[in-house]
Amino acid sequence: MKYFIFFIFFIFSFFPLSVNADRFFHHEILEKYDPNTEIFLRGKVKRVWILPKHKFLIADVKRRKKIYKVIIGPLWFVKKKHIHIKPGNEIIVKGSKFFTKKGELFILTRSLYIVDKNCIYHLRDENFKPCWKKKSRCF
Repeated sequence: MKYFIFFIFFIFSFFPLSVNADRFFHHEILEKYDPNTEIFLRGKVKRVWILPKHKFLIADVKRRKKIYKVIIGPLWFVKKKHIHIKPGNEIIVKGSKFFTKKGELFILTRSLYIVDKNCIYHLRDENFKPCWKKKSRCF
């Protein structure tokens, strides 16, 4: 009986970690926009891809000889806003940079300007909250 109770306790203590993995991604990465690390990045889109597990659109942007990974937003939101990015587009991104645990540099997009189309998209509100969240006040 002791082993059964220990087993049940063990299962329930680790199960929430796997369920909250997506919440961790959203909270620790997407909600942690830091205006102190905000930069402007102008370059050409080399590749557009989707982060498989979380369904986020990411663009590899080349500036000079370096390629930056720019997180645009969730795929459903990008489709809803009719944001069409393709390789070869020249874009200007205003965003916050951060490093993953593996040391990879990513840019969280606050606003996106597609030079070829003369279109600007705002992806975060004045409080730096993502526009795809219910509580954001995007314009």
